[in-house]
Amino acid sequence: MTDDNEWAAAASRETDDELRERILTGYRDGKPFTPYVPTIALPGPIDTVLDFGCGLGRNFPYLRTIARHVVGFDLPPMIARCRSLAPVPADTLVDDWNTLRTTRVDLVFASLVIQHIETSQAARYLADFARMAPVVYLLTRTDTDFGARVLDLVTDTGTFEADACVEVEHDPATHQLRAVAAQSFANARTAAPGLHFEVMLRSRLYVTR
Repeated sequence: MTDDNEWAAAASRETDDELRERILTGYRDGKPFTPYVPTIALPGPIDTVLDFGCGLGRNFPYLRTIARHVVGFDLPPMIARCRSLAPVPADTLVDDWNTLRTTRVDLVFASLVIQHIETSQAARYLADFARMAPVVYLLTRTDTDFGARVLDLVTDTGTFEADACVEVEHDPATHQLRAVAAQSFANARTAAPGLHFEVMLRSRLYVTR
């Protein structure tokens, strides 16, 4: 989300294919609108996963294979489009973050989203994740659309222990993620702009109720 207003406007006015291209650059040139499967192991078992910034439900087919319940969150206009365009349905679609942020899930799945969110709002979302779930799967570009560095924002929350990162890239042969190299979280924080990393974040704040 370059900012909420821009993405809300796009979800309201763009055609289905224009919106898919906005979400997945290269879609119009033949890149399939299919989910990226993580190259790193996710924790299990997973009862409920939150697909943060779910868009048109691109990740739902994969998340259905790892969790009993899939919850999708996005802006109201995007959720409205997701209801009709998702390749498989989620169990729950939510467009009210103030309500959702008080709930508990087993995993927050944040794939290629935080990089598009305005810096202060991205920091608030990350802080909320630490209270909502014991672990967060983060796939992100190193730098945001607003000149911040995503892994610095993670560190600044003071709420996560981070596993080692894996640099990944799109494999044009399989249209999946290809692992390039493992790096420490500290090294990934200083990596060049435009690179992409996966990392598991483990909450210091999550308390089981």
